[in-house]
Amino acid sequence: MEKLVGWMYTGINSLKRILLQEHVFMVIVACATGYTVGICVVLFKWMIRTVRVLFYSNFFAGLPAELSFSMLWIPVMVGLGGLLVGLMNHYLNPDKNSGSVSEPMKWAAIDQGNAPYREIWFRPIASAITIGSGGSAGREGPSVVIGAAIGSLVGGIIKASSERRRMILGCGSAAGMAAAFNAPLGGIIFAIEVILGDFNVNVFSPLIFSSVIATATARHLEGDTPAFSLPVYTLVSNVEIFFFVLLGVAGGLVAALFYKAYFYCGDYFKEKKLHPVAMPLVGGVVVGFIGIIFPDALSNGYESMNKVINGQMLWTLALSLIFVKIITTSITLGSGGSGGMYAPALFIGSMLGGVFGTGLHNFFPAYTGSGGSYAIVGMGAVMAVVGQMPLTNIIMTFELTNNYHIILPIMVACISSIATYSAFYSNSIYTEKLRRMGITLWHGRESAVMASIKVEDVMQRQFETIPENTKFREVVEYMAKSKSYYFPCVDAGGAMTGIISVQDIRELMLDKELADVVVAKDLTTHKVITLLPEENLNDAMEKFSIKDLDELPVISGGDNKVIGMLKRKDAISAYKKATAKASGTRHE
Repeated sequence: MEKLVGWMYTGINSLKRILLQEHVFMVIVACATGYTVGICVVLFKWMIRTVRVLFYSNFFAGLPAELSFSMLWIPVMVGLGGLLVGLMNHYLNPDKNSGSVSEPMKWAAIDQGNAPYREIWFRPIASAITIGSGGSAGREGPSVVIGAAIGSLVGGIIKASSERRRMILGCGSAAGMAAAFNAPLGGIIFAIEVILGDFNVNVFSPLIFSSVIATATARHLEGDTPAFSLPVYTLVSNVEIFFFVLLGVAGGLVAALFYKAYFYCGDYFKEKKLHPVAMPLVGGVVVGFIGIIFPDALSNGYESMNKVINGQMLWTLALSLIFVKIITTSITLGSGGSGGMYAPALFIGSMLGGVFGTGLHNFFPAYTGSGGSYAIVGMGAVMAVVGQMPLTNIIMTFELTNNYHIILPIMVACISSIATYSAFYSNSIYTEKLRRMGITLWHGRESAVMASIKVEDVMQRQFETIPENTKFREVVEYMAKSKSYYFPCVDAGGAMTGIISVQDIRELMLDKELADVVVAKDLTTHKVITLLPEENLNDAMEKFSIKDLDELPVISGGDNKVIGMLKRKDAISAYKKATAKASGTRHE
């Protein structure tokens, strides 16, 4: 008996040691986060369906069949949804968050993984009302917001450090996207590419478990049904690759139009200075009237996407819906509606691809597949641009189709669409929204932190210069004794005339003939990239990247005298210290 007790005691202690290991503990936390997010996303989908039934099915079922003007009630319903969301935003959402992916991006980058906890209950209700009543928005963005907020809450419960909380927030975001799309791998890549913005091997395992558990939970509650009913795809001929490149170009142009319309509508409603409660109401009524003519443009549009993918929609209607959906989505979200842009972007891409593919198939039936296959690729091409996440869309399209043959077309379409879009805009809709809030992301982190640190606060004030008339022999001797790598070259008055690096003279060191002939001025690089002391580290990092330099001279603005040297490693170190000291946001 004593041996049995001893074995049990030893086993319990061993289990404790395993569970207390950092990596194992974080995996357990990620699993709990994924399970919770999976349940919440399924509840969110249920809420959307419930609102749709309350607003439409029950209402129209009670109307007499001979009432010919019943369609005029659609603007009333969408407007009512907008009114309810306006009231919620005004009284219950002090931060005025929109429910888009830009919010979790901000929480991960600037807020150290802290998110307002009210998003867990506020976002599904507000977004369900917007989408269920007919507002043109997607459920994926709010699902990511809900998941991120849950991740932040879990991080707070376990009293995680800012870096760990940021990681758990990423796990929640991955779980939200995975559960919304039934695509676990896509959720993982999405969190890395968009939310966290950088890859860390320590984050990968928790992301996997969180995403997989969320997907399994959603499948258990809803069934293993794909988001779209997709036809079998095969690459008919190699000529199609060229056609998919053209589709990508068209996708980039359409995405640029979407970007322009989205911010135009947002600015328009702000300029009108309507009451915050009235803006979503007005936007909803306008969208409702458009919906009378184009009911396919209402809500998230999944049914219409399935139609065009399976060749059940006229190409003329699909062509119209490209532009109508851009307008309705821009009005819905620009006026203050709650929802995401993922589904609308997929909708626009599917319509574009369907029209493009149908036209090609009519002209080149022997070399092209059906319009449905182009609709699938078009979905990924447009969304890759809107969110600047090509890898996510490549992987997710593969998961949705479960067909490896789609990889090559979606790759060339995504890259060509991004290249086309970049000729017009440098930011995605998400990052542009953050930029307008004064937030610029830098490698997945918040560059406002970099912008708050001045060059003069980090630069080294002790540095070495070389007079421009110094002989080459003395220059070599000087550098051999120094620990520096870059040396500003100065004239008699102390003004910088160029810069010399060890790399510049390395090949000449053994040439004794130059020892007393060449002077420092002959060796300098005269076109020097310089910094001013009042510039910030954001500016410095951009200048470092111009020629991949590791050190830059800091000069005074008036007399061009060197007052310091800034090293890239010192700038990054200062940034890390600043983010480590950043305080968390308040929770509500």
